[in-house]
Amino acid sequence: MSVNENALINAGIQASLFDRDQLNRLRTLSRVSRQSMLEVLSLELGLPRAAFYMALADAHGLPYARLESWTVDDAALARLPASLLKRQPMVPARDGDGALFLALSDPTDQVAVETALRVLGAQTRLAVAEPAALAPLLSRFLPASGREENQDDPVGMFDALLRDALLRRASDIHIESVRDGVRVRLRVDGRMQAWGGVLPKAPGEGMISRIKVLSGMDIAESRAPQDGGLNYPAREGAEPVEMRVASVPIKFGERLTLRVMKSDPGRQTLDSLGMSAAMIARLRGVLDHPHGIVLVTGPTGSGKSTTLYAVLRELDANALNILTAEDPVEQVIPGISQVQAGGKTSFAGALRSFLRHDPDVILVGEIRDLETADVALKAATTGHLVLSTLHTNTAVGAITRLADIGCERFLIGSTLHGIIAQRLVRMLCPHCRKPRPAGEEEARLLGLEGRAAEIHEPAGCPRCLGTGYRGRIGLFEALWPDGELAEKVASGAGERELARAARDYWRLGEDARDKVLGGLTSLAEVRPYLHIF
Repeated sequence: MSVNENALINAGIQASLFDRDQLNRLRTLSRVSRQSMLEVLSLELGLPRAAFYMALADAHGLPYARLESWTVDDAALARLPASLLKRQPMVPARDGDGALFLALSDPTDQVAVETALRVLGAQTRLAVAEPAALAPLLSRFLPASGREENQDDPVGMFDALLRDALLRRASDIHIESVRDGVRVRLRVDGRMQAWGGVLPKAPGEGMISRIKVLSGMDIAESRAPQDGGLNYPAREGAEPVEMRVASVPIKFGERLTLRVMKSDPGRQTLDSLGMSAAMIARLRGVLDHPHGIVLVTGPTGSGKSTTLYAVLRELDANALNILTAEDPVEQVIPGISQVQAGGKTSFAGALRSFLRHDPDVILVGEIRDLETADVALKAATTGHLVLSTLHTNTAVGAITRLADIGCERFLIGSTLHGIIAQRLVRMLCPHCRKPRPAGEEEARLLGLEGRAAEIHEPAGCPRCLGTGYRGRIGLFEALWPDGELAEKVASGAGERELARAARDYWRLGEDARDKVLGGLTSLAEVRPYLHIF
């Protein structure tokens, strides 16, 4: 049996995950929806079940067992009686230092704990683990023990995975066949994290087959890559979640990657991205221009598309004719005509077609070649506002990149109205971050040599699942070209000369420093960008 629900709820209150007023308010919802109180709290707070077990561990002064990185002691597990494992699922495992722990979900079950310690030895320490993480590890020894009802059911397993992935705010789900089963990992805040232990091979592969069927893939084809997509409700009555799915054959079977396509307009506005108020005001001023081009640059995964969608939401879709060419269309925005590029429709071809549709604003998902860049720049000179992305590391680098692919320099200088370069870094969890004085070297990195400064560092709590970070925020650099810089561009100046000549250039390193001093992120997160002043 697993831990009593009331014990988890009390641990959540003790850990300040919620208070009794919230609990009382949600009791009615629990009765009406016929869901457990724990399930309602999980959905309301946006916290996975693991957060409650972490809180339970804290309440008992025990460590939380990260079984995905610990090593199960098979010999010790084989010594535990089957009747005991059926009564209380538990796993002996060793941490990174080799210390033996008994991981179980209910540390208050004194009978089970004392029985296990008599077998393993009194020196064995206790740790708390989520039942869903214990069940796959026990399956090799007791196929029916410690499992939830959906443990062997591919449908229920996928439902549980998707529900947990959304609660953890995962952007991608990675499912891969390994020698002993199927491993599942989630990308959360840009970092990979395991979803429990390795799943048993049969139900894990069954889940892979189910996802392929839902995605419109050929279930019989396992030796060639495939692409697909699906819309799937995470729970009964919820809006379907849209996902892009890709499969590829690997040594022990197949690998699936599911990209979760999130669309939350309330949280994807310019004000929510992390831009400074001054930068937002300047960008809005540029967007008021009836023509010109605005570029958003940065490496893959730096949030460029999110920024462009936030820019589109700033525009009045009723008063303007807005057309976009994207590959793929990640978010649907009411009032805007969005074209899926790719296949027979190239970015350049879509742009040429747009010019015959009386556009006010044109968005092209990415400038990849001279043909697309040339059409975009010429559209910007003929009375259209053009928005696009480019893969460069700095804002000023976008100018030289356009020149390198063959664009005419005078055209670049005369049409560019704004360039934003960005990165994404993890935000410190506001509930557990710890302030401390910056050291001498740290103050030097922040450009505050010889001055006192306070910075924050991650600690870890149930709300952030022990990582010390929760969510991500953008670091931004902006270049607002003027007439003098346009002349430098036309004359063939290089990147360094352009950077020196730019009078309205807001550097990435400055924004990184401000966010560290503001307690939004840690010095470790922004260290690679502090040199970009």
